Amino acid sequence: MRTRRNGDRISRHPDAGFSLIEVMSALVIMAIALTAVFATFISQQRSFTVQNRVAEMQQNLRQAAEYMSRDIRMAGYGIPDNVVIPAGVIATGVTSIRSLYPKDNTTGPDQIYILYLFDMDANQPPAVITAATTGTGPVNVDNSVGFLAAGGELVLITDGTTADLFQTTAAGGGVLTFGAGTYNTGHTKLYGVGPPPSTVAKARFVRYYIDSSTDPAHPTLMVDRNVPGQGAQPLADDIEDMQLTYGLDTTANGVVDTWVSSPSTLSQIRQVRLQFIARTRLPERGWAEIRPALGNHPAGATPDGNRRRIYDIVIDVRNSGV
Repeated sequence: MRTRRNGDRISRHPDAGFSLIEVMSALVIMAIALTAVFATFISQQRSFTVQNRVAEMQQNLRQAAEYMSRDIRMAGYGIPDNVVIPAGVIATGVTSIRSLYPKDNTTGPDQIYILYLFDMDANQPPAVITAATTGTGPVNVDNSVGFLAAGGELVLITDGTTADLFQTTAAGGGVLTFGAGTYNTGHTKLYGVGPPPSTVAKARFVRYYIDSSTDPAHPTLMVDRNVPGQGAQPLADDIEDMQLTYGLDTTANGVVDTWVSSPSTLSQIRQVRLQFIARTRLPERGWAEIRPALGNHPAGATPDGNRRRIYDIVIDVRNSGV
């Protein structure tokens, strides 16, 4: 024990402080604790990120299924017979459609075309033709409410027995104009004032497909309204595959008895099975997964870091029969 003189007093206490071994032990304990805290933080952050990406993926699936289900259910609504369409709009040699047209693909996502009449309400009622017309040039109607003045809308003219698909080029003042355009050629049907009176109403003629070429890292479900000059619009991101199978009533007894990927008799379609594969927006480190088989599309061959979910729904087609 060291002592020192301080005036008349003598201190007999040792010097205060920590030894080097104590300091090093404290640092080691602190490092272990910080490592554990940091590891827990990283794990929680990774879990949070994964859950956010999965939730985003599931939202994309719900959005895709909601839009397509509505249109598939409505396919053929308000259309009494096959509608003449320009050759090549759907496929080579296809010149008519009544409700839907499937395009099967065994090496990639399927496509589907859907046509139906809008159920126009009081704010946008169907226009009644007031003078006989073939549907080309100016057409006199009882009202042009709800039709775009600049035109560019697909419409169906029908007398309840037959129907033709046209595209407006102008609207206003009780006149709808059908000028030059892809949909306004080759029509010979004379529509008149009745009975029953012929009507003009907006049509929904859409194609659903997956665009995997514009941005291969983010395949996108697209909707194309088949209007010249109007491009397709994105509907849901990161939808990797879409497969459609069709339930047929081949015996006309109201019961689905056959499921096929490429039906030859479209009027027999009573149900559509819609299947999607969605994947996360970004790959996850350490995660390896292969795109699963879906419908008649074989599984992928290369694992990647994307998590995936499959959505499967069967939709009744209410208006496809003849």
